Amino acid sequence: MIITVTPSPAIDWTINVDSFEFAAVNRVASKSREASGKGINVSVALHRNGVPTVAVLPVGGETGRFMVEDLRAQGVTIIPVESPCEVRTNITLIVPGQTGTKINEPGEPLEPAVMESLRSACEDALLAPDAASQGGPVMLAICGSLPPGTPDWFHPDLIEVGRQAGALVIVDASGEVLRRAIPEKPDLIKPNVHELAEETGRRIDTLGDVADAAQELRRRGAGAVLASLGGDGMMLIDADGAIHGKAAGITVVNTVGAGDAALAGYLAGLDQRLDRAACLASALTYASSAVGYGTTLFDVDPLIAERVTVTDTFDPGYILSEPAAPATRASTSPAPK
Repeated sequence: MIITVTPSPAIDWTINVDSFEFAAVNRVASKSREASGKGINVSVALHRNGVPTVAVLPVGGETGRFMVEDLRAQGVTIIPVESPCEVRTNITLIVPGQTGTKINEPGEPLEPAVMESLRSACEDALLAPDAASQGGPVMLAICGSLPPGTPDWFHPDLIEVGRQAGALVIVDASGEVLRRAIPEKPDLIKPNVHELAEETGRRIDTLGDVADAAQELRRRGAGAVLASLGGDGMMLIDADGAIHGKAAGITVVNTVGAGDAALAGYLAGLDQRLDRAACLASALTYASSAVGYGTTLFDVDPLIAERVTVTDTFDPGYILSEPAAPATRASTSPAPK
């Protein structure tokens, strides 16, 4: 069972246009609106592909009701936590020949009582009788940004809740949220190459640089690092070393949500108790399927799995197509406990 918690969910409003010009009238070719947010995207992808999951999220107002109705219509099991705040809306503009352009609305501050309820809902889901009866390991994935004013204890406390329940704990976040989470020793974090550079203060130009930066985060407390590298694939760095995977010949419609799909694929592999290489291949298969759909509502394409390769003999000097500049200053994360 994979339990996701999304403290700052969103409604994704995707607009497709045939062309776009600033300071001009642009016609909408098609549009869609769907429940979203990093953990929700993970749960939707898992559910659509037959993996047991529960999504925990705060909901309020008309937008909150839409979230609940949309997810339940899809058959996703959810634990909605009542909040006085409306759910934010994010806009994705898709223009042919370009990657999706995102305009994200900030979340509203959540009252302390709502944060406590989110914590309790996660604990209840982890300890539910059916959580451990699905065959795979129980997992808690803490995903996405935090609403403004969220107390510092939230991520560390959730990690401890997962640990006490005997679950694997995954954190998919960035910036200060990731920085606070790493010393609490989550089993897995999932940064992209830019987040790796920001957190370590390193310039990342090659696959070897990715592996070195990830090992630094492991020394600080992360059990394993699943690094998204865009068109250069993904790397998994854990106690057994580093492996690299890539999918060939993929048609990209929209990259928005690809990272969430990758995490869903990796967790689906863990749920099936696959080995580390097969889990990385699953992550790449999910992500590559998602970018071809151009939406978070995708089905895994079995033909894509045949285009995925994973190896532990990659060239550390391989130069990334999108290198990441170092952060302005190195992280000041506390030493691991």
